Amino acid sequence: MLGKLSIDLDTRDPRSLDSGVARSFETRKRNRHGRGRRGPMLMAPLPGARTRAERFEDLLVESAERLADRWGDRVTRIDFRILQAPAAKVITRAEAAGIRVPWATSRSARRGEPERITLYRRPIEEASHQGTDLLPELIHFSIVEQLAELWAMDPQAVDPGYGAWGPER
Repeated sequence: MLGKLSIDLDTRDPRSLDSGVARSFETRKRNRHGRGRRGPMLMAPLPGARTRAERFEDLLVESAERLADRWGDRVTRIDFRILQAPAAKVITRAEAAGIRVPWATSRSARRGEPERITLYRRPIEEASHQGTDLLPELIHFSIVEQLAELWAMDPQAVDPGYGAWGPER
């Protein structure tokens, strides 16, 4: 046994190992640290697979649909938007007026543009820090307040359930 001992542990041709062609991450069975492929922990249809921003968007749509059942076309024509945080000039105006950072803002219709309600995700999430069960209500109340401002109505007239907190609703 003076010759070289060669054991083929790989099914590939040994000459292809010296070719310099690297396989991509997708074609490898394991990453270079030997931990295996990294992938999603939950399948896409499961609720835990949604990001916070996607869950926030779902709650906004749910609230708008709830109001559209009552007001119909008046609500469906509104352009709803979500921004992570208000712009610096909005925060500056709020500080100058001595009020809290706004959770939402509204803009009346202009020529060729519908009414717009913009919700700010981070301030609303910060306000619901004690429990995520408050988040749907805070989003809904923010939308109701902005609709009341746009339509020059009382929030109770926009949604009779406005202000009813908790499970007794």
